[in-house]
Amino acid sequence: MSYRVELDGVRGLTILGIVMFHLGFPSLAGGFVVIDVFFVLSGYLICGQAYLKLLEGNFSATDFFARRIRRLAPAYGLCFLVAALMANAFFLRSELQMVAENLLGAITFTNNFNLMGSAGYFAGPNTENPFLHTWSLSIEEQFYIVMPLLILLFMRSARAFVWVLGIVFAVSLALNLFTTDQIYTKDERYFSTLYRIWAVAAGGLAFLMIHHGLVPRRIRGLAFAGALMILVPIFVFDSSYLYPSWITILPVGGTLLMLFYGDPGHSLTGRAFAVRPMVYLGKITYGTYLWHWPLIVAVIYYGTHMTDVVRSVILIVSFILGALSYHFVETPFRAVSVKNKGKLFVFFAVQTAVLLALVFYIFHQSGKADADEAPRISALKEQVDKTHDRWDLCWDRMSADTFCRMGVEKDAPDFFVWGDSMANSAVPAFDAYGRARGEAGRLATAPGCAPIDGGAPDTDCLAVNAAVLDYIETREPMDVFLLSSWSYLAEGMGHFGTVPGEVPMLLDDGTTAPENFPEFMKRLEMTLERISPRHNVVIIQSFPKYKTSIPKAMLRNLRFGAQLPVETRENYDARETRTNKALEALALKYGATLLSPQDMLCEKGTCIYEIDGLPLYSDSLHLSERGNAFLLEMLFDVMGQERDDQ
Repeated sequence: MSYRVELDGVRGLTILGIVMFHLGFPSLAGGFVVIDVFFVLSGYLICGQAYLKLLEGNFSATDFFARRIRRLAPAYGLCFLVAALMANAFFLRSELQMVAENLLGAITFTNNFNLMGSAGYFAGPNTENPFLHTWSLSIEEQFYIVMPLLILLFMRSARAFVWVLGIVFAVSLALNLFTTDQIYTKDERYFSTLYRIWAVAAGGLAFLMIHHGLVPRRIRGLAFAGALMILVPIFVFDSSYLYPSWITILPVGGTLLMLFYGDPGHSLTGRAFAVRPMVYLGKITYGTYLWHWPLIVAVIYYGTHMTDVVRSVILIVSFILGALSYHFVETPFRAVSVKNKGKLFVFFAVQTAVLLALVFYIFHQSGKADADEAPRISALKEQVDKTHDRWDLCWDRMSADTFCRMGVEKDAPDFFVWGDSMANSAVPAFDAYGRARGEAGRLATAPGCAPIDGGAPDTDCLAVNAAVLDYIETREPMDVFLLSSWSYLAEGMGHFGTVPGEVPMLLDDGTTAPENFPEFMKRLEMTLERISPRHNVVIIQSFPKYKTSIPKAMLRNLRFGAQLPVETRENYDARETRTNKALEALALKYGATLLSPQDMLCEKGTCIYEIDGLPLYSDSLHLSERGNAFLLEMLFDVMGQERDDQ
């Protein structure tokens, strides 16, 4: 078999796609499809080599297995060892059983079956499984373990080999085309060998067709069409699609077209894939694929927020590790002759024994978990960035028919909640408040929009606030709750900024306020003048906020003993005092009720962020379930649990 440089370029493209997909780049939501490209290319190379040996009459199953060991075992052995030791060192003991089970599956090439009984490939819990990505390696090796045995069963017949490839291809493809969840659920079929193996067989059949001259080699445009069939699904598909299914034909078919028509000597597309950078990425694909996922898991497990900068750093480090694996692990072992297959088998046996011993050790460690460790960590995980069911539905509503409803069902509201994202995060508290008092409520919320007349960070916010004020002025008397992270816009420095005016305040005449604070308070007073004579106004001052996600910080403390965040009353006052004093003065002037959560949360000098082990926040400032329960208690204390109809 002659070396085809453009195929390494295709591998380079696909490894970029899968790593960037795993990193969560939103424009590559379909990056998972490129795994089938790997399957096709693998089938083309490995099945092609086996077929040539059969034609020559010197196929050896032991030589075949020795080549697979030489190619795969050293690199995955080192990666698995490092990932397992790191997990054993840093994961909680209650999490180690998952690590041991998946390491065992990876070693025995059965991890896809193991994962079929767990959360789906796209499920959040799998982001803490350092061996999730080994499912594809398991499927490939299952094929390459069974294939030589079938060849021996059929007396090394090349014709029988072709028939086996054809039958595997037809049956597996038929399952993709004509079944939905009759055999496996959507999550299970993603990991199923039955649904994936046709791509490997397709690669093998493509080699046979090329070898026997059954495909015309020079048809213009088909290589380019193949590249598009690989690329377009990466940007178009996402996890909502049933996969693998009929759409798998696109990446598989595209790869076949590249195999048939991508020769750089005849194709401009082939020459594009044959450029040196893409070819080099293709050469380091295996190591990059092995190392990138444990690296991502480590970053996510520690609780680091996945910004584009962090994603880019992980991408670069993944390729560096792939290059190190290629040059210092894979290449030296490739130099070992298959004639020394006895040594290769001994190496494989020793490596497997070491990894199995590590599996049993980690299993043993998992049995030492504290009884309450798993429930504690599960409870914290559930709170990370958790929002209520209507979080995404309540933004920017501007009319009586579209405001989010809370409490009991009535045509006219008894109370109204108006504010920024803090108000949105408080929907569960106000919903429970309304139900307990037999009252109906409405919510108007927009991101970053404090509830004031004619001042906002953007024009959309101005429009929402104007519509809300017009609505409130026409309603029968009711309780109006104003809830916001007030200093965000009042001081103009964001949540933790230091430069006034960093968050500019746009006025209703299209100009920007020269200084936020005086204009903000002027606009808030205008708002109270318009609504306080008619309605009972309740102003809820800002909750303490933190520079890091509280649930993630509590998880880091539980897992690593990391320092917990500290917010003192002194720090809170330094940031909020001017705004809070102005709110207090305006509340007194207009007869509004003032709720001060900071007085309860920071009464001992250091603000609390959890109650009974549960965080009050879902991130660094928005209320969690426990935070809503705390706010509900405050509302009952001030407003009463039962409605006063007098």
